[in-house]
Amino acid sequence: MISLRARRLRRAAFATAAGLLLAGCGPAEPRRNELRLVTEDFVLRVSPESRPTRALEPIYWRVVVHDVKTGLPIQGGQGRIFATNQDRKTVSNGLEETEELGTYRSHLMYVTAGLWAMAVQFRRDSTQVLQKTVDWTQDILTADEPGDFTTPTSVRVPTPSPAAPVDSATGTAKRPQP
Repeated sequence: MISLRARRLRRAAFATAAGLLLAGCGPAEPRRNELRLVTEDFVLRVSPESRPTRALEPIYWRVVVHDVKTGLPIQGGQGRIFATNQDRKTVSNGLEETEELGTYRSHLMYVTAGLWAMAVQFRRDSTQVLQKTVDWTQDILTADEPGDFTTPTSVRVPTPSPAAPVDSATGTAKRPQP
């Protein structure tokens, strides 16, 4: 017969193991630098794939779309991502569907550095109205200097051996006469 103390010890071990197992089954952690935006019908997770986000470079964006009620990924949708700065310069581009369920990609090239107001519009198909997310601001850093300004390296012409005679007019080694 098993003692009361042994039963309690087994229950405690079982409860600890079950707790650890359930803790590992929690919801996935959001990716770093990922925004979660909600519209009437969609939950959108937006994140830049290009880091750091700099002006005059293509910045790739990843947008994951799920249905707000069912949580299922939306395939075959249409949308766009766009941004406007304080000088009223606007950039936009359509979303392209990827092989991952509910995942779309796009890229934008910002013309200046600074804060840009950004948003995403999305719809399930062409019969639906585009639903716009709330705006967020994205800090775009200054561009790297164009071109390579490092000092060019040159290869020295090999010096002739001391035994070979040198042509005084051209500075090159004379070929031995046969």
